Amino acid sequence: MLGQDRTRDPDWLWEELGLGIEVRGGEPAAAELRRLVGLALRRNPLRAHLLVSRVLGKHLPVPPATALDAAARLAERVRALPAPARWAGPGPGAAEVPLVIGYCETATALGHAVADGLPNSHYLHTTRRRVPGSTPVLEFVESHSHATHHWLMPADPGVLETPGRLLLVDDELSTGRTAMGTIRILHAFAPRTDYAVAALVDARPPSARAAFDALAAELGIRLDVVSLVAATVTVPADVTARASRIRAAFGAPTPAEGGGGDGVADDDGGRAEHRVTRVAVSWPAGLPDGARHGWSPAARERLTDAVPAVAKDVLAGLPDPARGGDILVLGTEELMYVPMRLADGLAELTGRRVVYQSTTRSPVHPLDVDGYAIRAALTFPAPDGPERVSHVYNVTPGRYDDIVLVVDSGMDDRGPVPDGPDLDGLLTELRRCADVTVVTIPCHVLAARGAEDAR
Repeated sequence: MLGQDRTRDPDWLWEELGLGIEVRGGEPAAAELRRLVGLALRRNPLRAHLLVSRVLGKHLPVPPATALDAAARLAERVRALPAPARWAGPGPGAAEVPLVIGYCETATALGHAVADGLPNSHYLHTTRRRVPGSTPVLEFVESHSHATHHWLMPADPGVLETPGRLLLVDDELSTGRTAMGTIRILHAFAPRTDYAVAALVDARPPSARAAFDALAAELGIRLDVVSLVAATVTVPADVTARASRIRAAFGAPTPAEGGGGDGVADDDGGRAEHRVTRVAVSWPAGLPDGARHGWSPAARERLTDAVPAVAKDVLAGLPDPARGGDILVLGTEELMYVPMRLADGLAELTGRRVVYQSTTRSPVHPLDVDGYAIRAALTFPAPDGPERVSHVYNVTPGRYDDIVLVVDSGMDDRGPVPDGPDLDGLLTELRRCADVTVVTIPCHVLAARGAEDAR
């Protein structure tokens, strides 16, 4: 049975799961891998473990500058790729990446920020949200995922036919099957000669790397992969049984568990309810809340211009704008990029410590143990689909002085959607932890001229 002496070793979970890892690039790359990821256990019968990014801002809170820097470094590696050798046809120059596609929900903000570093690129992310009035153009299936189906819903399907290199962005490549399946579907819809995949961590085994080469030969395409760190992770055949034994050794987590050692519980054990306030922000008319239907260079510029004013509105709307202390800006599932940029704006405006993360569909098993990435979990009915649950990790009573919750109006019951979803479950959990300020961004709805507006 595992004991505290065993878990003082920072690599204990890797060893207990029997994971082998070989990092390309020697000790500097190995140190970079430790900075980029931690490890946790999934609650998913198809996959036992999860590499938890320390720079993404999904499962773990990060300073927004850290997430933006990681994306900028990834974009730099994309820009360093050789120009497509078989460039032909009208459109952007050969060295440019006219279309970037990010994967929901984890990599929606990462894809946005990578696209920021690729001049003139149009960005689009896949979505798992069913949008009334929108018809998916393409559907993808991740058989190993906790949520298997996601779609592309561009306002203008013609953007998928823009000539030039197409870039897929994900936080991690474990087997690469999702990326290869996506390329097959995209290539059948609109063939092109050059594709690239960018990930923070490329952990594919040799067989998966060979499969990428085979796909490129089969389709007659060029397929490049760039990452901040490349490693080979080997997984034993009994990894699921090993994960079960670890969970059993620590017992079932309770809602009050966790906090990573830096949270302070309320006097009544975390049951106190803090204030919930709502603030109206100066959101530019017609600016999308994200890239579910596409995000153009013009939208990128409009958001950059808008962030300072929105951050001022949020600061003024906090229950106690003059107090100090830490602020968590919390995005909601696919809505990650705007919260990240807002967090960056608040950090510049206030001088307070501001971190950013998001709620998630991803089911992860929390353990309040040193060396384990996910120390606590809040679980609640998903605001836009109460038949399923959503989660936020490592948010505990006393850890933050303010939580700024950013939602779109399609997820907010006080928004314009009749009988729409509600935030009660999420707010009930968050207000146990800190004062909560809700910021509602208008949900981008496609109109008759949506295709023209998005370009």
